[in-house]
Amino acid sequence: MKWLNDAWETFLEFLAKIGGAILSFVSPLAHAIAVNGGIVLAQAAEEAVLAAETAGGDSSTKLAAARAAVISTLESKGIPVVLNAINGAIEAAVAKLKANQATSQSASDPPAEPTQAVS
Repeated sequence: MKWLNDAWETFLEFLAKIGGAILSFVSPLAHAIAVNGGIVLAQAAEEAVLAAETAGGDSSTKLAAARAAVISTLESKGIPVVLNAINGAIEAAVAKLKANQATSQSASDPPAEPTQAVS
């Protein structure tokens, strides 16, 4: 089964290349978040996004509310306001919230009815 092992290794190399390209793309943003508020920024963004989603409105209204809340949190803790880091943290929080909602939705879906073969 050498061919299967070779195919698997090729597949893993392919995934590593794609993952590396994506990682190198988002790495500067992750660095900006880390050095411009770090955990405080990430937690503030998650809380602000959840609050904005709960309050509702269109996407620009929710973004403005989340951004204002994050800025307020950072300023209250004496952390400099860096908009690209804030925007990136908000976008990451939105993605995380959507992923969590999708996971919880699929977990709460009723199991599919078994299908019966037609004779």
